[in-house]
Amino acid sequence: MPEPHSTTSPGPTVQPSADWQRLLRVALLGTRQIPDALPTGGLTLPAAPTDPDHREKQALAAAGALSLVRKAGYHFVPAPVATPGAAPAPPDTAPPLGTQGAQLLQQLLEGTHQTLLVGFLEDMYTQGRRVPHALLVPLLELARTRRELHGPAAQVLGERGTWLAKQHPGWLPMLVSTNATPASTTWETGTTAERASFLSQLRSTAPVQARELLAAVLPQEPAKNQVHLLETLRTGLSANDMPLLEQYLASKNKDVRLVVRPLLAKVPGSRLLERVWQRAEPLIRLKTSLLTKKLVVELPDQPWEKTWLADGLEQHDSRFQGDRATLLGQMLSLIPPQRWTTHFRLTTPKLLDLAANTEWGALLISGWAEAAILHQDASWAAALLEWLYEKPRKLPPLQALGRLMAQLSPAQFTSLLLPLLAAAPNFSPEVRWLPVLLQGSAPWSETLTRRVVEVLLEALVRPEQLHRMHYAASQLFEHMAQVVPASQYVLCARSLEPLLHDVPYVHNSLSRLLSTLHFRQQLTEALTEPPGLD
Repeated sequence: MPEPHSTTSPGPTVQPSADWQRLLRVALLGTRQIPDALPTGGLTLPAAPTDPDHREKQALAAAGALSLVRKAGYHFVPAPVATPGAAPAPPDTAPPLGTQGAQLLQQLLEGTHQTLLVGFLEDMYTQGRRVPHALLVPLLELARTRRELHGPAAQVLGERGTWLAKQHPGWLPMLVSTNATPASTTWETGTTAERASFLSQLRSTAPVQARELLAAVLPQEPAKNQVHLLETLRTGLSANDMPLLEQYLASKNKDVRLVVRPLLAKVPGSRLLERVWQRAEPLIRLKTSLLTKKLVVELPDQPWEKTWLADGLEQHDSRFQGDRATLLGQMLSLIPPQRWTTHFRLTTPKLLDLAANTEWGALLISGWAEAAILHQDASWAAALLEWLYEKPRKLPPLQALGRLMAQLSPAQFTSLLLPLLAAAPNFSPEVRWLPVLLQGSAPWSETLTRRVVEVLLEALVRPEQLHRMHYAASQLFEHMAQVVPASQYVLCARSLEPLLHDVPYVHNSLSRLLSTLHFRQQLTEALTEPPGLD
């Protein structure tokens, strides 16, 4: 087929970014499905009314032209200089990434496995490596609009990158989180996020000054700013913060109250906890006879009143159901769960057994789960989960399951899962250990990975079962890409690669798992690679 004659047309001005997005929209929806005018990229094909494929050809021609323009046709607008006449950047002292590391970082900056970027920047800082000079501007430009990158990126910019960031008003804010001495002008003129970052940093070096600054401005700030600024007290929280926090415990704004309440519950010597304990302790009693023990649970006999806000108790809480049950649930969620086992002189499993035998078993267990999360009590969280999955329980699903799982160490997570896998080694969407596995966020131990791979292999070689399990298996592969350590790539690849050809149902998810693990393994190796040349 002869090549069509193309012409360049002065036509409308080419807008590379906007035209590319318009072209992508047409391509995704189908050139024959929507009547939108196609961008030309400055390359218009001759009109061919009788050619049914003319619109598709024009789309392809525009894609080629815009690709070239996007790569070579930009005219960069000089950035405004923040510090005119600044001295040259001092020489870098930290070693840059090597050749492979630089290539991998470039891929991350271009969007490949972008969820791994923050972790890689943090690992670079831990290993004392910095960003190669050629990648400083792409990183600064990407981090400019992504606040979660500010801290990790600022730590690995090196001397030249820091100097560059100081020259551009759009890049300057990312240095706030790493300034050894925070600039006071940030507190006076910065955005709420910048002021909160300033306060967090000041809290780590001068907590009294930070608290005084905060106390002085909070009354004049709108509630949404109070929320962000009060959250900075998480850094270095101490008993000295209690008077300031208590002023806002009964704030008119619920979001403010919800920030203050957990902080006051965790502060050493918390007066709030003692008031809540005085309310809750009479409601849960241990009745002991010669041979048995029994928990007696009562709900608060008074309905909620506004004065209860001073004790951190809301009228409504989406975590609990029922007016008075909500009040007891909130009390339990604030008190460290260990206090109950100590108070009753019971082990955690025994206390849970007694609780499950009461009318309010689900409420008690839900409240204690929230408390274990609030106080980051990994031992209590592990004991509760082991008790919960020891055998089938007649309890509703635990809303806090994922957050409770997050408290576990990798060893605790493995100890919880291996017995469940041994008890039900056949993979299926209904198996009890699957939701536990999918909600855990701890890095998997090699023992756990090996066992899960064995179970999957055994299940996926049975073609008659694939139609009902391939979706669950794909979900598990996607999750494994996030939690299986990169060092276990070979273990997974050797066992699972044959399935890429034998089980097309799971090809995409399995391929993503193996490619992600391989990429993460390369990132790990790049941290110890010899430095490259800038």
